[in-house]
Amino acid sequence: MGASASLLEVLVRSVDTLTGDFDVVELAQQLVDSCVALTGGADAGLFVGNHLGELRMLAATDERARSLVEAVDGPARHTYSTGAPALVDDINAASVVWPDFATHASRRGYRSVYALPLRLRNDTLGALTVLGDGPKALPRAPLRTAQTLADLAAIGVAQHILRPRVEPIQDRLPVALNDRATVEHAKAVLAERGGLDNAEAFACLRAHALRTGRRLAELAGGIVSGSIDAGTVLTVGARR
Repeated sequence: MGASASLLEVLVRSVDTLTGDFDVVELAQQLVDSCVALTGGADAGLFVGNHLGELRMLAATDERARSLVEAVDGPARHTYSTGAPALVDDINAASVVWPDFATHASRRGYRSVYALPLRLRNDTLGALTVLGDGPKALPRAPLRTAQTLADLAAIGVAQHILRPRVEPIQDRLPVALNDRATVEHAKAVLAERGGLDNAEAFACLRAHALRTGRRLAELAGGIVSGSIDAGTVLTVGARR
């Protein structure tokens, strides 16, 4: 009952977010954080396809997930290209199909991986990847929860990028990825200025955005352009 109630809370909060002028990067981050909390996975990442058909991170709980999914052919790419879930209960079993992925995942401490499609009608926009630190990390009930979150993420991405135009939705996915790229640039600025690692820099950025009611991408753009003082963001973040 507890897990069901928590999922319901996430759904209600996300639907409320989607009714307004929302921040797609913050929504994605909330969903991957909730995914780990609700499913018991070690890490999770939301990845969407760019104009070249390559998966790029929109949000993740750990940078290890980003480098693993973006750089190495594995379950997430399979899911993105086929629209079907890729469920790997034991990473060693993936060595036949995705040997590089299995090697890199094992080195990072992961023992299972589950890639679920971001589905919107007949389109697959990307994949939600959940990584486990043990074999069979996600039983079937948590997998259904993860797929629900993936479906919600797809709706959020689509709502963010849809415009009154006629080109296919995949051609508009870079709109969401551009927001993430701006956030990454701002993270680098904050990390260099404050002597922080990427996770600490993102925490400062996110905390300031939530406190001031700004979108993450808007705040990040101001930091990159210099119109918002990075020192202010770092000072406020240090007081959290």
